[in-house]
Amino acid sequence: MSQAEFRPIVYLKDRCPWCLKFRLFLLESGLRGHFDFREFAPGDDREAAIREELAQHFAKPSFPTVQIAPGVYMRESDDLIAHYADAHGVDIGDLPTLDQYIRGPLVTIAELRAEIAELRG
Repeated sequence: MSQAEFRPIVYLKDRCPWCLKFRLFLLESGLRGHFDFREFAPGDDREAAIREELAQHFAKPSFPTVQIAPGVYMRESDDLIAHYADAHGVDIGDLPTLDQYIRGPLVTIAELRAEIAELRG
C-alpha cells in the first residue's frame, strides 16, 4: 500500500474518556471521514487482537492510538489532537463541544482517577 492510499487507523476503547475526547475532536472538526476505526469494548472478542497488534509497538498499549502512517503509531489524545489540528488547519478554539467536554466532565474524570490512584497507592 502506498502512502497515498493509506488511511490512518484509530484504535478506540469503549467508555474510555480520552477516546471520547479524540472522537469528539474528529467529529466536530469534520475529520472523521479521513480515518478507519478499530474499536472494542473491554472483554469483547476484538480486544485481544487489538492489544496484541499494539503491543508490537508499545510496552503497554493505551487508547486512543492512531497508526498515523504505515507502521508509525502515535497515542495520547492531546498529542493526536494537536497533530491532526495542525495537519488540517483546525483551530481547536473553534470546537465548542470538545472545549466543554475537556473543561467539564474530563476534569472531573481526571480528578477521580487521581484520587483512586492515591487511595490504592
